[in-house]
Amino acid sequence: MTRIRPSRRRLRCKAKNANEQRTAGVNTLKAIAAMSLNRVIGKGGRIPWHLSEDFQWFKRLTIGQVIVMGRKTFETFERPLPHRTTIVLTRSRVPIPGVQTISDLRQLDLAHETRQVYICGGALAYAYALPFCSDLFLTLVKQVVDGDAFFPTFEAQFEPVEELLDRPAFKILHFHNRKTALTA
Repeated sequence: MTRIRPSRRRLRCKAKNANEQRTAGVNTLKAIAAMSLNRVIGKGGRIPWHLSEDFQWFKRLTIGQVIVMGRKTFETFERPLPHRTTIVLTRSRVPIPGVQTISDLRQLDLAHETRQVYICGGALAYAYALPFCSDLFLTLVKQVVDGDAFFPTFEAQFEPVEELLDRPAFKILHFHNRKTALTA
């Protein structure tokens, strides 16, 4: 197993570098998520913890970028997040004000997108999209949490690249898809 080396750089630098990454000139999907030790990502349509430093990390990484989420996850935000293009993955044909909607990830035009495209929830969107993601930025909350939404298994498909941040309550890890690592 590859060892994860802690980064000595500031978190702000890592977020900027992550936004600048490209694979052979073509943009790729990336996932950003937070899960507890028992894989919980939500309870009752909400995130069951509040980690302001993690929220700031999410904001720095996604500001000015494209975020893709499932309809149920979008409904928990109640409105599009500011300074980001929001795309909602849904089977419904009913338009959602302020966002683009798609029914399939193949509707994304990654070849012509100059910004990073992040999958950011929920459980079904992650399960559907992770096989297509080149990278996973995962906040691991260092506690067992009661919940009803869980992050899918990814360990066989992704390899650890580095530890971006380690705090007493959580750590942020960067993983790379093993399949895209072979083709990049």
